[in-house]
Amino acid sequence: MKKTIIATLLILTIASSSIFAVTDTDNFTVTTTITEIGKVKVSALAIVGNTLTAYTTAGDLATYGISSSGAQAGFTAYLTTLSNNRAGYTVSMTASAMKSADTPYSYINYTVGCDTKSITTTGATTPAAVEVMNESGLTTLTGASKAITLSIDSTTYDAAVSGSYTGTVTFNYAGK
Repeated sequence: MKKTIIATLLILTIASSSIFAVTDTDNFTVTTTITEIGKVKVSALAIVGNTLTAYTTAGDLATYGISSSGAQAGFTAYLTTLSNNRAGYTVSMTASAMKSADTPYSYINYTVGCDTKSITTTGATTPAAVEVMNESGLTTLTGASKAITLSIDSTTYDAAVSGSYTGTVTFNYAGK
């Protein structure tokens, strides 16, 4: 009988330990925050790729010297952007006529185009900005380039007085 009781107790002990067995799990969460990238520049080359390296490799174009009126056939430039803004972005363009460094001020007008939009300067009056890029719903870091064109007004160029002239084309990037 003693053996039967001991055997029964052993069976109950084994059975109860599996009933009350402890189970445990654990986990960890992987997180990160991606900083927004919103870059715009006038580049000498079109961007090839969707990386910061491709953006940098496109080069910069800070100044272009004018030596004649009309369409500037030797002018090669691009509006280049790099963005990861999920909602997208817009880029607007403004321009000011080339203004003489000396007084009395005189102006040389020009037309600058980007993609399908253009602005023509008119002396001291600053024309309204035009939207030249409008991107929505980005799902990855995205680089883009749009060709820029430039044509110098022959009337104001040919009638200009001596001296140096400077005009500025400005591109304004805005995240949505």
